[in-house]
Amino acid sequence: MTARANPAGGHGVLMIAAACVALLLAGCGTNGSGSTDGSAASTPQTGASGVATPASGAGGSGDKIAATTAATPAASVDRAEIERRLALPRFTYVGETDSRGAEGSSGALAFIDSETDTLAFRPRIGSDLGRVAVAPDGRLIYVVDQDEPVVWVVDAETREKVASIRLPGVNPSKRRTMTATARYPYTQIQTCSSAVACSPDGALVLVLSKAGLQVVDAASAKVVRTLPELRDGQDLAVSFDGKHAYIATTDALTRGRHTSAEWRTIFTSGVGGGLALLDLETWQIVKRVSCGVIGGIAVDPDDSRIFCSDYKRKALRIVDPVTLADIAVVSLKSDKFKHFLPVGVGVLPDGSKVYVVCTALVPSDPWTMANAGPMEFFCAVVASESQEVVKRIPLDAY
Repeated sequence: MTARANPAGGHGVLMIAAACVALLLAGCGTNGSGSTDGSAASTPQTGASGVATPASGAGGSGDKIAATTAATPAASVDRAEIERRLALPRFTYVGETDSRGAEGSSGALAFIDSETDTLAFRPRIGSDLGRVAVAPDGRLIYVVDQDEPVVWVVDAETREKVASIRLPGVNPSKRRTMTATARYPYTQIQTCSSAVACSPDGALVLVLSKAGLQVVDAASAKVVRTLPELRDGQDLAVSFDGKHAYIATTDALTRGRHTSAEWRTIFTSGVGGGLALLDLETWQIVKRVSCGVIGGIAVDPDDSRIFCSDYKRKALRIVDPVTLADIAVVSLKSDKFKHFLPVGVGVLPDGSKVYVVCTALVPSDPWTMANAGPMEFFCAVVASESQEVVKRIPLDAY
């Protein structure tokens, strides 16, 4: 799923598909993006205030639901590794799609200076860019294209496209030819790919595509393994020890045919999600659990917790990395923030704060966002130890 913001002057629509600074701070343990749940439909949006405001009275005790289990012990955080990640280029990378052109949409990769929060560069790449991952050494950027069966590889220093990784078994998307009244199976509205992540050593790039989980050898830029049982995957994150991947799934493949509007309602209801634990040594799924639809995943830098945004609960779930059971559920709702979907998730390198980007949701028309208020786009800041929302930062759009 992408998100749109109305450009100045109202000429066309600018679709932004991966925007959350915190996601890149944690390095290779996340997918490096703040995009939404990866479904085929995009989410048009309106502008909003960009002024940060404290939680003051909007959170409190009602924001935290009591823990249901204890966290699995993990190794202490590698401080040297944290410092190395913080020393990487200070850019946040955002996959964009610009639909203003006369010949259809075109993609761009925005380089945002995370110290000044300004746009530094914006090279044109692909057609409908989605989630982004950054190699552990910061040199290469991997971007999925929702309309084309490729992953684009960009040099972070020269900002030039250096390779395109073909995804075998995936055909170009035909989403743009869909009509409002026809009924379609999920495979027809599904994007070519929905998520990407790097292994901690940079040797592998994991891509969730229509064909399943596809494993790319970074050196050859070729797919060397495909797991078709994960064709239902929507988002993923890799543990910092490189042993496991956590994959958000959906039951959409079993739901038959629906109109585009019906599919939108299905996804925004938050029903039918799941979470899978994949062993990256055996390439076997060792556990699956059912849950609400997950918008984004991030891994605590010491691998002791998994952070998932939950559409149905409008909450941040803190999950045990072994059992996949909830350690705690932190509600993101408040008196001012009610109609939204929690999407991209990121965590600081020391694990102290989790950031959840939330996109506006208008119940009567969840995809046009025509009446979305300025307080419906925000980034929730959650203190991971106290498990409370400490701030909600209004966003311009998502």
